[in-house]
Amino acid sequence: MAVKKSEFKDCDIYAARIAALRPFPKETLKSLRDYYRVGLTYTSNALEGNSLTESETKVVIEDGLAIGGKPLKDVYEATGHAKAYDFLSH
Repeated sequence: MAVKKSEFKDCDIYAARIAALRPFPKETLKSLRDYYRVGLTYTSNALEGNSLTESETKVVIEDGLAIGGKPLKDVYEATGHAKAYDFLSH
């Protein structure tokens, strides 16, 4: 089934809006990286059976605290994933 060019009209409008905001302020880029660092770490690990909630994942990777009652393996998975994200995003 062929896709009509008109079906991408909204995408073009949104892409133009984003392009008009560039270059993004450094604070905005940091905020986006931090947001996705937690979100991607949580979702990726959750798919693999990690028991940490998104809030717990945030505490582990941003504050360096272990969560009582949670397997240490889950904490190490979260910190390892966050380190990999940092490596790829810098």
